[in-house]
Amino acid sequence: MNHELSAEVSRLGGDPTDPIWRWLLLNGPHGPSFTWGQAKSEPRSYIGVEHLRETVQERTTQDSTFPTRARSVAIIALRSSDVILVRRAIQVVGVVGSGSDLELLAPFANHRERSVAADARACVFELRQGMKER
Repeated sequence: MNHELSAEVSRLGGDPTDPIWRWLLLNGPHGPSFTWGQAKSEPRSYIGVEHLRETVQERTTQDSTFPTRARSVAIIALRSSDVILVRRAIQVVGVVGSGSDLELLAPFANHRERSVAADARACVFELRQGMKER
């Protein structure tokens, strides 16, 4: 993790050496090129949110606390001023979050950065769909 990311995590009260923070910032199928649906820029059957769900499920098989820990870190990361970090956090909440996160995400739907707003709206949609399926 570079110095700036490490400093941002510390500023937020997180531990940059924590594997969950490292996963949120450096690994996983989430990030600037994340897709919530089929995209022309990706292979025909690839959908980023589905890949993220699979990744979370694999990690959950190894560590049952992973979704809870990932959600906690993502919620903290939402306080960041770093757009990439906020987008990654929103994307992760879309998979490990719940209906209780809708209120927290609502302000991001009108974020000045269009990519953040788009991720927030898609995340809210995913969470609402998850609530309907339960």
